[in-house]
Amino acid sequence: MNRKYHSYLFLIVASLILAATVLLRGHDFVLPKLHLPKHEKKNIVHSDTISVCLFYHAADYFVYQGSVIGFQYDIFKQMEKDFQRPVNITIEADPEKMFTTALSNEYDIVCFDFDKSNYIPFYIEVSEPIAYTYPVLIMRKKDASYDSVPHIVNTAAKYYNNLDFSNLEDPDSWIIQHNPDLVIEDLMDMLVDKTIDYAVCNYNEAITLMPFYTQLTIGARVGENFPRIWILNTRNKQLNSDINRWLSDYKETNKYQALCEKYLSPHSYVISRSFGKSKNSTSHYDVVMKKAAAKYGFDWRLISSIIYQESRFTPDLVGFGGSYGIMQMMPVTCERYGITDSSSVEDQIWAGAKYIAFLCNIFRDKVDSADLYYFVAAAYNSGPGHILDAIALCEKYGGDPTKWSDVSTYLIKKSHKEYYRDEVVKCGYYPGKHTVNYVDQVITRYNGFTLTKEE
Repeated sequence: MNRKYHSYLFLIVASLILAATVLLRGHDFVLPKLHLPKHEKKNIVHSDTISVCLFYHAADYFVYQGSVIGFQYDIFKQMEKDFQRPVNITIEADPEKMFTTALSNEYDIVCFDFDKSNYIPFYIEVSEPIAYTYPVLIMRKKDASYDSVPHIVNTAAKYYNNLDFSNLEDPDSWIIQHNPDLVIEDLMDMLVDKTIDYAVCNYNEAITLMPFYTQLTIGARVGENFPRIWILNTRNKQLNSDINRWLSDYKETNKYQALCEKYLSPHSYVISRSFGKSKNSTSHYDVVMKKAAAKYGFDWRLISSIIYQESRFTPDLVGFGGSYGIMQMMPVTCERYGITDSSSVEDQIWAGAKYIAFLCNIFRDKVDSADLYYFVAAAYNSGPGHILDAIALCEKYGGDPTKWSDVSTYLIKKSHKEYYRDEVVKCGYYPGKHTVNYVDQVITRYNGFTLTKEE
């Protein structure tokens, strides 16, 4: 009887606590509709890598002159140096998936701006603020007087920050419309197309996007400052403490102040020139790259990233070993695909696309589909023979020969006698570290293009 009595008492107390929490939070309180893992009380021993999931945000991650940069991206690169631990960054563009990830403890750090106040603190742990911002209206320039009535303000997915229209004329006429499946760039495209009249986003995101939407303008401020914070893995007590201590110190440095001026200023040189006149363009040769890649069945943004890495889109470049032109193919490869020093840039790109397709066919059935472009980029740089050697070594010594992370280790080892003289090696010595760095740069840029350039 006592046991039954205690069970009832526990349920009553738990119900009262939950009810009180709901009342304190307000009517907007929502429990997450997903299975949340049980949190262990003990600390988990970390690997040598800090894993980060970063939501694609116009100011946080983009490609500038062939390099991936951004406010939060650069913060993590500085963290990598200061912690002396690799920071592996995964980019996610789906807000619903990002929301689930934020509550899953799958990563050490999740960077996603959603309203954390509606969640019981037990479910999430947040960092020190990395910056502050505030909501602003976005509209067509001709509508800057707010004459359009009714004033329907569109917000993007998971944008739940409190909005305040009290400083605008007729504040009661402003109606908020949430768009759970759209990101802010979708709303800006709709503004340009005149299917909506008003949108709202964070100020630092707005100044990042304005150079690409010349028909639009930033309107009134419609809310208070709010912090941008990371969601931390609740199991990582020591790491979380280290992260917060580091953030507090880092924000006091000149490097952080320079980062804010670089990305969060309306006069930022990087922002205004990041994509030239078109945010969907990588070069003057996009049209021919798209046609060639479509014919041979791969993503045109891969060839764009490779060309940038090889020649910075310089048509007549002559490299070491006689590599030639915008694709920097070696003479024997140029001959195989009918390229000479008098071939047009368009012909060079078509030949390069055909060669990339050839490499795709070599590795498609040998490697994980998610890693195919890693192997292709590596083979473009070193030739396929050395990559096949590294695959053979990886398989022989117990690695996963379908994964670039494993195979790249053995590509680097091909510079050591015990490996390049191994019986499974056909192409001999190779200094693989250069190719591994090459692949990292090509794929990082390619991933940036997939988020910023239309397919």
